[in-house]
Amino acid sequence: MDAGTAVTQSPEEERRLTLSERASRHPIFAGALSGFLLWASFPPLEWSVLAWLALTPLLRLAVEPVARWRVYLGAWAGGLAFWLCSLQWVRLTDATAWTAWVTMALIFSAWWPGFLALTRHAVFTLKIPLMMAAPILWVGLEHVRAFILSGFPWYYLGHSQYRAIPLIQIADVTGALGLSFLIVMVNALIVDLLTLPLLRRSPSGPRLRPRQAARVWIVAVSLIATFAYGAYRLSAAKFTEGPRIALLQTNFEQVYKSDKHKAQDILDTLDRLTLKAAAADPKPDLVVWPETSFPWQTIAIAPNLPEEAFAKQLGQVADGLTAEFWRDRKERIEAIIHAMTDAAGVPLLIGNLRYDHRPEGLGKYNSAILFEPTSRAIQVYNKIQLVPFGEYIPLLETLPWLTFFTPYRDGYLPTLTFGEETNALDLGRYRLAVGICYEDTVPHLIRRFFHDPRDGRQPDVLIDLSNDGWFHESEELDMHLAVSVFRSVENRVPLARAVNTGLSALIDGDGRILQVLPRGTEGVLQADVPLDDRSSLYIAWGDWLGWSCLAVCLGLVPAGWASRRLRPRRPTQA
Repeated sequence: MDAGTAVTQSPEEERRLTLSERASRHPIFAGALSGFLLWASFPPLEWSVLAWLALTPLLRLAVEPVARWRVYLGAWAGGLAFWLCSLQWVRLTDATAWTAWVTMALIFSAWWPGFLALTRHAVFTLKIPLMMAAPILWVGLEHVRAFILSGFPWYYLGHSQYRAIPLIQIADVTGALGLSFLIVMVNALIVDLLTLPLLRRSPSGPRLRPRQAARVWIVAVSLIATFAYGAYRLSAAKFTEGPRIALLQTNFEQVYKSDKHKAQDILDTLDRLTLKAAAADPKPDLVVWPETSFPWQTIAIAPNLPEEAFAKQLGQVADGLTAEFWRDRKERIEAIIHAMTDAAGVPLLIGNLRYDHRPEGLGKYNSAILFEPTSRAIQVYNKIQLVPFGEYIPLLETLPWLTFFTPYRDGYLPTLTFGEETNALDLGRYRLAVGICYEDTVPHLIRRFFHDPRDGRQPDVLIDLSNDGWFHESEELDMHLAVSVFRSVENRVPLARAVNTGLSALIDGDGRILQVLPRGTEGVLQADVPLDDRSSLYIAWGDWLGWSCLAVCLGLVPAGWASRRLRPRRPTQA
């Protein structure tokens, strides 16, 4: 049986379909099997080869001739199994975070029956072969996840292959979605061959079925071309010596970081690690602290801010706050950081919460700030991609009950301001793009640094500051690192990560993880960054594959309606 049509099979062919028959008769088992196999292909197990066949039970449901409600229930069960297992680290952030974990799993699991419905529509109504429909629809729906709320572009199928260096080079053309496309295509081919074998019997012996042979050739050529392109891009890499960057990895649990009485202890640890990093031979060109590592907020006050507006903004910070106290606090905090920078004799890139008082209003940012020795000038990048329910509450005014899904209590709510500019920072002759927290997992955001750079000069190094102490050394750390590998390949840029509790690492422009500090340890990673002078089509074209596949997803329903309207009606018999 062709996976794009529903026809009657011979008894001899039906006897060969034991596995697929079981899957169709027990769709919940089939969906759950897909979910668990797919989960096992990602960290912590990382049995990445399973991704190439994990979706076959789910896709078998897509070509079932009769659409029963159990088929969609099975797809939903598979999605729920996958997302509950994959996102279990969300519950570690707080005792009440199990609600966020379950809610996220329920929302994302809806993608699976949605994918199944669209695929069945394409296969049965529009007569599109499964091997063409499935990868397009899966990738289109994967792409959507990068934009829901602040986006969650994690657990793309392609991310499971982050250690397959020759294979992932295609990401500099298609992004990680290109690998997802290829993986689904292979899964669909397996289903095609399970439902209709490659060989058929004939009086003169086994013969190839032309349609199946063509599909095998298409997949084989796609795989060979992907590996060939990867080999070509790897052979063309010419790395040159870049800056030496010291990445600090602290090991503070979030409950410790959030205790205001521990602020001085945290600062002492950072000071000790900074001096240790600066004393290395050769001396680093930059010392990088993790996200929000400096324990007190820094303050910026615009010179042209009217006093009346300033007083009003102080009321937004805290009741009873005076301008004199706030200006004095600003000077004392800056003096501490400048003194540490001068003592180290090395520029410091620190993670910090920052109040910014301007005539247009007060902003509270999650920032990365570059301080240089003997200079009072600073450079600042403000985080653009905030974490929903962790750094802001979406739809808070309309749906105030959403605070139930946050780890914050006693009236405190996160109210950070979204940054706007992907401004790179200058470090001598080098230019640095900076991501904060999970920004290094967001492909379209990181691309902005390279697609339209200041003065036409692209950044030399991508640096990410993160605090993964929320997740208690779970597989979230591995998954965060795995996803970030693709930012290096897409933009052909080295990535240096300084992360509280880990995993701090150095990744080159080929996506190789060159150095990494163990999780749950405190230390300094001295990283000699290899510069990469290559560019990429991904920088120029962006997520063209994701948008194209999404356009197909959106066009399927009206296309099906039009095909039914244009289909000639059978004449009625008298």
